[in-house]
Amino acid sequence: MKQELLRELVFWGIWLVIPLCIDIFSGIIGCIFVIKAHFTKRDLKIDYLPNVTIMIPVYNSAKTLESCLTSISNQDYPLKNILVLLLNNGSKDDSYEIFCKFQKSNSKLRIWWLDSPNGKSKALNKGLYMADGKYIINIDSDGMLHKSAIVNIVEKFEKNQDIYAMTGVVLIDHEQIEENQNLHARLLQRCEAFEYAEAFLVGRGFQSYSNTMFTLAGAFSCYRKDIVYKTQLYNSETLGEDTHMTSQIRIFSKGKISLCENAFFYVDPIESLDKLYIQRQRWQRGQIEVASLFETSSLFKDTVNKRQKCSFDVLKYNMLKDHTLVFPRFIWLFAMIYLIFYDYPLKLIIGANIIMYLAYVLNSFLYFCASKLFLNEQSPALSYMSKHWYIIFLLPIYRLVVFFMRLAGIINAAEKYAAWNTKTLSQERNQMKEVLKKRFSFYYRVKAWVNNGR
Repeated sequence: MKQELLRELVFWGIWLVIPLCIDIFSGIIGCIFVIKAHFTKRDLKIDYLPNVTIMIPVYNSAKTLESCLTSISNQDYPLKNILVLLLNNGSKDDSYEIFCKFQKSNSKLRIWWLDSPNGKSKALNKGLYMADGKYIINIDSDGMLHKSAIVNIVEKFEKNQDIYAMTGVVLIDHEQIEENQNLHARLLQRCEAFEYAEAFLVGRGFQSYSNTMFTLAGAFSCYRKDIVYKTQLYNSETLGEDTHMTSQIRIFSKGKISLCENAFFYVDPIESLDKLYIQRQRWQRGQIEVASLFETSSLFKDTVNKRQKCSFDVLKYNMLKDHTLVFPRFIWLFAMIYLIFYDYPLKLIIGANIIMYLAYVLNSFLYFCASKLFLNEQSPALSYMSKHWYIIFLLPIYRLVVFFMRLAGIINAAEKYAAWNTKTLSQERNQMKEVLKKRFSFYYRVKAWVNNGR
């Protein structure tokens, strides 16, 4: 009897403790604080609207640049107070012609074109030197700002002098999802749409509430210009230049980093599983590179020595959660094989999987409900999420797939040199097939002989 009890405790401990502590409990706590913050938020209105600079990195952006610039020209913010810097990073398409055409037809909006073909981070640094006004807003060229995005950002900055930087809410353009004729691609993009809503409105919402935000969104981030000038600017040694900038502001300026929950930016959905694979590996690698840069920086070490309690704890906590605990999770996933061979009841193993799946569905449902609270002014996005509520049942599977992509990012981070576009999932799968063919060449020769004989 004691042995059976011990076996049950070990089994449920392996299967439940790690995911419950890391994902489920933290998700529930995050939802509670975000909902509380939503119902206690203040209305922010100001009379003074300062000048702002919007920086947009451009790289072969001909298809999306015009719609992005149009969304800026339609802002509820005086166009005379906006400067747009298009930071060309070696485009070879018609992006410049689109800029010229738009500039002629929108003379009230100041738009400058700056060539900087030596990488995104150096292009951003060039833009920082040319920036005008009190605030700097970075957005990607493949998205569109909601009409009240800039004024909402400025109002939050002006009413909260302790906030040094903010991220806006990045959502997926659901209209483009429905234009996709491939059912599997649509399901992937819908999962991504739900993921973004939950990640920004709940995940970053809680980080904003607790001042533990790990990274500002590269697609939509905002800074006080005087604070950015006190940093070492964007770093070219990492793919995570936005994470590096976030850490600089947090560590060296000890500033608060927040979410502007009513400033929305809509981006294109991911095109394919291969693109998602590249994107998540890049994000994961960027985090590791940033942590390494700060760990080895003499300036950082001097700063830590002067401050007993440093905001680097935020960086260390996220690294612990996202990287150190990856391997216990990995072991947890494959423990099932061991348990089957160890004569654990199959019914128990299947039951545990079902319980875990339902727990993650419940977590997604809570995130879904909390996210909808912030989308009242975004009725199309709210209606879209409500219509496709069933996606919450697919999110645990989607997140499991993303988990393995992140794990691949950790493994590939061992390479010496980073690249913006790494190998896709299809390319790595084909490479693995070639390796297997070499190692098991006899098997493949026999297989080919059998198939040819038919």
